Amino acid sequence: MAISKKVPSPQEIKNQPIKFSKEELSEIKKLQNDISEAIYQLGQVNVNKIKIEKQENQIKQYLSSLEKKEESIAKKLSSKYGKGNLNLDTGEFIPQPTS
Repeated sequence: MAISKKVPSPQEIKNQPIKFSKEELSEIKKLQNDISEAIYQLGQVNVNKIKIEKQENQIKQYLSSLEKKEESIAKKLSSKYGKGNLNLDTGEFIPQPTS
């Protein structure tokens, strides 16, 4: 009496686990690593943006303080010498003619 082997149905075959080849697994793993690296680099770019924005804000604050200092010096010199133009190369102040 021969034992007949049951032929699996298409549904049974469909539900069977399938093993990928080493090459396919390698390709998938490389893709995952590449995606992870791209995400990491994007994160680094965003961290650098934050640092640049912080530095930009610090420079803006410094520039604002320099502008206030400039205004203060201009007021002080204007009250001492009057309105006019200063030639920084020669150090000469040329008073503005009064009308």
